[in-house]
Amino acid sequence: MSENLVQTYSVYIKAPAQKVWDAITQSEYTSRWGYGGDVEFEPRPGGVFNNLTTEQMRQMGMGDVAVEGRVLEIDPPNRLVLSWKPGWYPDSEPTQVTWELTEFPSGLTRVVLTHDVTAAPQLAPEVAGGGDPQQGGGGWLWSLSGLKTLLETGASMDEPAA
Repeated sequence: MSENLVQTYSVYIKAPAQKVWDAITQSEYTSRWGYGGDVEFEPRPGGVFNNLTTEQMRQMGMGDVAVEGRVLEIDPPNRLVLSWKPGWYPDSEPTQVTWELTEFPSGLTRVVLTHDVTAAPQLAPEVAGGGDPQQGGGGWLWSLSGLKTLLETGASMDEPAA
């Protein structure tokens, strides 16, 4: 069975593109969706873009960085291309993640995320997700759902419903 090595996900979020951009690049938001950790972000080509681990992840034996990356291209708030290397595969080659944001006059933003794992095909099943998201198996579907939920409701998917 061949894995899909270039995976693309799309979602519409009821928020302006700048707010979506901020949620991708600022710890105030990243600590509440995806891996749940802060980010280190230097907004320039060659700059660092690291997703840091949470205390819970460190207690499970992970280091300080969940995903190590570099900014390859940047055009705020429309496009961000990153190298992406997960800490749990220290010997893998970096892959590439592209975020494309398109804001519409209605206030909606279309988010298209493309993850090219050609350089590290063993990541394809994890990136696709579908497993238990509480055990790290949610992939980009879980992460994008968390981003959308946070921006539209102000609450993390991990927080109890009101």
